[in-house]
Order: sequence, then C-alpha cells, then structure tokens
Amino acid sequence: MKIYRLKPEDRRSIIAYNSEGAEITPILRSTTACHIAQLKLSAGGTLGLHPAVGEQVFLVLEGEGWVVGETGERVVVHPGDAAYWSNGENHQSGSDKGLTALLIEGEELIVRLSLEAGDS
Repeated sequence: MKIYRLKPEDRRSIIAYNSEGAEITPILRSTTACHIAQLKLSAGGTLGLHPAVGEQVFLVLEGEGWVVGETGERVVVHPGDAAYWSNGENHQSGSDKGLTALLIEGEELIVRLSLEAGDS
C-alpha cells in the first residue's frame, strides 16, 4: 500500500477562459486517456466557459456551487451531485461560497449514478 497526499505545491491556478479563483491538483493520468484531478473554487470563483476535452464528470465533494452546460441554464450543485458533459460540450462552473470537486475526464466513461428527475 502507498499513501498519497494532495499538497498545496502540487496545485496550480487556472486562468484560461477568464477563470478566477480556480485551482486544480492533478491526481491521476491513465494510459487509456483518463485523467482525474481535484478542482477548488474559492468564494466567488469561476471556471470560465470552455469546451470539454473528452467526456467529463464534475463530482462535488464539498461546498456548493453551480454548473452550466450547452443550454446555458445554471444548475445549483451540492456534495454528492455530479455533472456530466460530453466531448466538445461548452460548460462552466462557479461558486459563491467555495467548492471542491473531483474532475474525471476520459473517453467512453460509463457513469453509474442516478439521473435527477427530468434529466436525460
């Protein structure tokens, strides 16, 4: 067994797409094109509108915030909520109070979570 720890020095700021208060810490990169990272948004932070590179799951671990997909509708998310964006889908996220999420990006992701009523 090995124990790994997320360290502040491994974190980097995201400034692309007019992002503010957004930091990412890479966790895992696979040889089969799957990447996992931790995203932290400070209070008032945003990750600007940009296209998804591959399929992407945004799983909220703590805090609360909002996500936007192709429709432009802002949806509030809490711990345990996960947004899924398809390859090339424009998306954005932010938080008024601060948020930590796990980002999973890859190809042919099989999401095993239940959809909210009305989602497709």
